[in-house]
Amino acid sequence: MNFKKTLLLFFILSFASQLFANDRKFTYLYQSTVMGKGEREIEIWTTTRVGKYTGYFARIDNRLEFELGVTKKLQTAFYINFSNTTVSDESGANKTEFKFRGISSEWKYQFTSPLSDALGFALYTELGLNTDEVELESKLILDKKINKTTLALNITFEPEWKLSSGKSETETKLEGSFGLSYPLAQNIHVGFEMRQHNVFTSAGLEHSAFFGGPVISYSGDEWWATLTLMPQIAGFKGKSGGSKLNLNEYEKIQARFMFAFNL
Repeated sequence: MNFKKTLLLFFILSFASQLFANDRKFTYLYQSTVMGKGEREIEIWTTTRVGKYTGYFARIDNRLEFELGVTKKLQTAFYINFSNTTVSDESGANKTEFKFRGISSEWKYQFTSPLSDALGFALYTELGLNTDEVELESKLILDKKINKTTLALNITFEPEWKLSSGKSETETKLEGSFGLSYPLAQNIHVGFEMRQHNVFTSAGLEHSAFFGGPVISYSGDEWWATLTLMPQIAGFKGKSGGSKLNLNEYEKIQARFMFAFNL
């Protein structure tokens, strides 16, 4: 009888780990887990950006993502990207612009698992295409589950080519991110995320800033949702006037909400 109960518990835990294998505990950070073969998911991203050096600034970036498990180790995704931006001009009047920001193709391969191995490890690449620019984002993903706590570390390298009839401009983004998440209640996790973001051009380091803030996530049977508040804490390069922040390249506050459901 005990053996049957143990076996039943094993199958229940195995099913649960597969069901929630791709739930995002963070919105800016990635985890090494991938979807199972043939599993499909729709993700909706909304990133709000508020506050620049002068005048009024507010922008909402949206991404609509279709995600697919190719094998038990490999997943892919396709994105459509667009944004809506409102800024004030010299007279103080607001102007709003809606912009299509191209398409993206994502691939992620998991080498080791944070549950069964000493450390979770995955490599990620994303190609972004638009009529005026090309981006190629590469990410090294490390994560670990220690008791109930999830730890994650990402290193991101992203060259971007701005296209024109003359000489194309190139800039490179380099970012290090760290996050921690802990279960507050059943299916609810809380924690924090931190990002150090840097922008390089041919002249060297152009912009650098540090961000950090709280994150909360919920996992349902067929869906999950995650919200992060990410204010800028310090600007290290390109500070705006007498401010300690870089409000020319970045915003005072960012917030990202992600919602996903299984197909």
